[in-house]
Amino acid sequence: MAEEEGALDKLKSSVMGVLLGLVLIPASFVVVWKASQREQASEELAGAFNIEEIAKAKDEGKAVYSTGTLKAPALGEPGVIKPGNILSLTKSRQMYGYKNVEKSKKVGEKTEKYYVCETDWLSNPQSSADGKQCAKEGRVNPAFAIPDYSASVDPSLEVNGITYSISKKDRDYVGMPSVSITEADMIGAYPYSDGKFYENDGCARSPTVGCERFSYSGIAYDPAAEHTVVGMLEGKSFEPFKDFLLVGAGDYNTVMSAKASEDTMWTWILFGAAVLCLGGGLSLLVGPLLTLIEFIPIIGDFGAGLIRFVFFAFAFVTMGITFLLIEYWWLVLIFFVLVVAAIVFIAKSRKSKAA
Repeated sequence: MAEEEGALDKLKSSVMGVLLGLVLIPASFVVVWKASQREQASEELAGAFNIEEIAKAKDEGKAVYSTGTLKAPALGEPGVIKPGNILSLTKSRQMYGYKNVEKSKKVGEKTEKYYVCETDWLSNPQSSADGKQCAKEGRVNPAFAIPDYSASVDPSLEVNGITYSISKKDRDYVGMPSVSITEADMIGAYPYSDGKFYENDGCARSPTVGCERFSYSGIAYDPAAEHTVVGMLEGKSFEPFKDFLLVGAGDYNTVMSAKASEDTMWTWILFGAAVLCLGGGLSLLVGPLLTLIEFIPIIGDFGAGLIRFVFFAFAFVTMGITFLLIEYWWLVLIFFVLVVAAIVFIAKSRKSKAA
């Protein structure tokens, strides 16, 4: 059955959005603070010493590193994937099944929402068909038959015949190759197509409800290539240094460069989230007004869209300035002190001249 959404319904929704906007606006400043002030491995582990200079590293409060080759037990999925040079392996399953899809259509000045039950590849087939149209039609999805799987192994670093264990705590792999599972790695006969393994040929060619497919993700390594571990050394075990422990392919500079790029990416992601929070919050805050503007003939949608654009442009500039103020607070403080000192000096000079 179609659900109508007229002007009054839209107005009610926009009023509820005002409350959400009041939450998003202050949240944006929390997110931008996090983007600027969070601890980053590329900064905390900078200037690390080779383990041969561990005494000097302790004196200066720095991390240590060593470069060698990784050793780890072979990993695969029993009965499915042959064991290989894999550090972590996770299976992702999908089922071809029913799902509820919301659609809408314009009927005069009203928007009618309605639901249809369609089929698609689903990661959560049990919840995808719950409620709305699929349930009304009595269409349900079966449970997964293919078992889930996720596993990892603990590597060690071998340097000149000496083996160093690597702590699980805060261990972070950097610049490592992703797992690439092909038909040659499989024990069972699973048809392979478009990066997915199917339970049989029929499901690969023309899937029906209940057909399953799966793929793998994870971290691999080359046992012949050099790898570097950066952290703190306790005996013959690498432990986290200030909550950071890096394991990466290549030498120290390569690993740190890869981590710096990753840290920069996350800074931009958090900054973008802050802009979305502020821009979205402002748009929601004036939601009732924008809803009324949308009903103005000809210019309604354009006018509301333009206002939203201005809000997001304002949010970008505001978050950018806020980020710089937080990041370089000491420069702001120095500038403030200089301004106060200049005002005091000018005031005293004027008093002296007046006297």
